[in-house]
Amino acid sequence: MRTFTFVQNSIRSAAANLAIEEAIGINLVSSGYGAGLRIWKNPFSIVLGLSEKAEDTILPEVVQRFQKSQNDSSQTIRDSVRQKNFDREFPAIVRRASGGGTVVHHPEENLNFTFFISLDVKPELYKVKESYDYFLSLVVNALKRQTLDASFRGKSDLAVFEQGLEKKISGNAQFRKKGAVVHHGTLILKPSLISRVSELLKHPPEEPEYRKNRKHSDFVTSLPSGFSTVKFGQDLSHVFAESLGLSRMGTERDLRFTKSVFQEAKRLLENKYSRMDFIFRD
Repeated sequence: MRTFTFVQNSIRSAAANLAIEEAIGINLVSSGYGAGLRIWKNPFSIVLGLSEKAEDTILPEVVQRFQKSQNDSSQTIRDSVRQKNFDREFPAIVRRASGGGTVVHHPEENLNFTFFISLDVKPELYKVKESYDYFLSLVVNALKRQTLDASFRGKSDLAVFEQGLEKKISGNAQFRKKGAVVHHGTLILKPSLISRVSELLKHPPEEPEYRKNRKHSDFVTSLPSGFSTVKFGQDLSHVFAESLGLSRMGTERDLRFTKSVFQEAKRLLENKYSRMDFIFRD
């Protein structure tokens, strides 16, 4: 089985990163791959779930400031220099291909991971509950290798006990493309991200039962300061390979696959992810 592990160190806009993710899902099976793993970070950004309305989850002054910064009459974000400067000072707002709640990303304060797998390889993952159980168990096992004990909570969260309370450390979501399941999640690395969430987002319109109406600062926590993102990426790759009956995930570069992904990602970025009418659709 052809597989890959991709640790992305290059800096791209949040919209471009989401376009790349969908493009990998679209091209995975047709390019002969059975599974893959991407470890990546986003610039400072607010990422909406596919069906969410920005006004329901993001504070109105944050939405207004972002919209004011976008003056392109074609409703696309074309000024890459302006956008990169904006990302450092104030979050971009983007929309992803999966459902779930709104999250905040920051390059120093959280880590993202994405699993890609063909349904030919794991047909049982067609069922949503089974697929979440499978992918979240991989993350739990990787965290255990750094002596962190996390458990499944809500529909798609991972939580740890802190001072007698269950606190969220990871949110996850999925989408499916052309015979592939794409599962992505985020880990909170620093407490400063929690402060940003409180400054940018409203209390969510829907919440898991275990949240018990707690505000962001009381519900979410970060991983220990000694947590190694490099080790986590390696461990996640190892446990994923083991679950597939492999000794390790593939590492060689496939230029044809890479070209197909980036061609598709460019199209998705221009026609979807960078468009204000997609980000703020009704």
